[in-house]
Amino acid sequence: MEKHVVNLVNFVRGCEPRHENFDLYTPVVEEIKVNKQYGFKSTFLLQYDALIRDEYQKLFLAERDENMELGLWFEMGRPLTEAVGIEWRGRPGYDWDWYVNPGFLMAYTPLQRELIIDEAFRKFKEVFGEYPKVAGSWLLDSHSMAYMSEKYDMKAFCICREQFAVDAYTLWGGYYNGGYFASKNNALCPAQSDLTKIKTPVFRMLGIDPIYGYDEYKRQPNKGGCFTLEPGWPCGTDKTVSEWYFNEYFKNPCGAYAHVTTGQENSFGWFQLGTGYCVQAEIMDRMSKAGELAVETLGESGEKFAAAYAETPATALSAFTDWSDHGFQSIWFCCKNYRANLFREPDGKLFFRDINKFDDRYAERYLATPCTAWDARYDNLPVVDNRIWTTEAEGESALTFTRAIEAMQPADLCENADGTMTLTVHFVDGTTGKIHLLEEGIGFESCGALDYTTGKPEGDLCVCDNTLYFVHNHYAYEVPVKAEMSEIKGGYRLNPSDGTVALKLNVR
Repeated sequence: MEKHVVNLVNFVRGCEPRHENFDLYTPVVEEIKVNKQYGFKSTFLLQYDALIRDEYQKLFLAERDENMELGLWFEMGRPLTEAVGIEWRGRPGYDWDWYVNPGFLMAYTPLQRELIIDEAFRKFKEVFGEYPKVAGSWLLDSHSMAYMSEKYDMKAFCICREQFAVDAYTLWGGYYNGGYFASKNNALCPAQSDLTKIKTPVFRMLGIDPIYGYDEYKRQPNKGGCFTLEPGWPCGTDKTVSEWYFNEYFKNPCGAYAHVTTGQENSFGWFQLGTGYCVQAEIMDRMSKAGELAVETLGESGEKFAAAYAETPATALSAFTDWSDHGFQSIWFCCKNYRANLFREPDGKLFFRDINKFDDRYAERYLATPCTAWDARYDNLPVVDNRIWTTEAEGESALTFTRAIEAMQPADLCENADGTMTLTVHFVDGTTGKIHLLEEGIGFESCGALDYTTGKPEGDLCVCDNTLYFVHNHYAYEVPVKAEMSEIKGGYRLNPSDGTVALKLNVR
């Protein structure tokens, strides 16, 4: 697999009930023009209500070539559900509905999901002469991905970035960026064994911001909208910010590989997304010619990923500078067993604002039972959650160093041979320490004491015999701690044992 990869993924809807007489066709035409101007490989994912329309069939039959990949986008609409004999449950006047129920596969029984998938694949083959090898959606459930993977030999899936309660979709605690092999029990959880592994990799979309993508407006960046590369929003439209995204993604140590997805749905209109789309195309063209990144189809990346890795690899996404000039720094590390985010504030405070454990036995909420609400939540097993567990009354959820550190530099983050990472931290008192981000957990060498403060967990949390015991969404899990633990206000101080502290985060 290439070291630095961009997937340019655009998805195509056939109707837009939120806006009368909205032009959905022009954005697709213009995206194709730009892609061909630069010779980019690209992926277009068609929603069923676009797949059945003559104008889109003619457009893609005429324009597709060796650089254009076509696939399916799974959001439900009246034509698709009625084609398999399921009554459409959308709101009055909505032949496509962005509510999870009825707009996404997990709102249907597993058997109904299979019927819907088969109809979409049948129609795609009828139009284009072959089954698609890629599919995506804001949300895909594990049953549907496993079914498509096995029956249609898929190369890649894509789903939404991390977000909490944006629109109707919460995806929280997953592999933060790039690709992973999902568990058959939980679409957001990397598999830890061949028995639970869906063989087709899934990639996170939309180029999430490593600083501001986690808690949005809490730190008051100087732009609004979604903090991603999406060309329809202010960050993705701004040339300086877009340059920053590409530089931080592809010029910092990244572990096994660095990956980002950009593109946009046609529902934004070309008037809103056109500027950003062209700005980013110029950046990608320049960087690809300089050998700094490769633009691939989603299926090409998925095929290379599956060939290169038998299990989900370890990767990092870092930001050592801050496009909004607040001086924040952020390092995300992900592997098959957990994800963690190390965050530094300008005053030298260094802390983990997020640690989520992956356990492929933890089942998603809609594995066998349909989602009946308008919104849905996919998650994993939190250990630190600065976004959700922090409250004014209960304090902050964090794992915080008790000494301030100097600003981090890219040279401080070292890629180990197995793709894991070691960060050297320089304390303001002149000493140094090391943070080992390993597959089995996180180790701290010569870092002194750390404070684990709990905030207000959503479930239960207790400590016994140097082990953190949790219950989240009715699922029990634990994190053994190597340290001398003592109670402090709001949590526990972890004092070094033999000069080190460690959190064990693997399951097996």
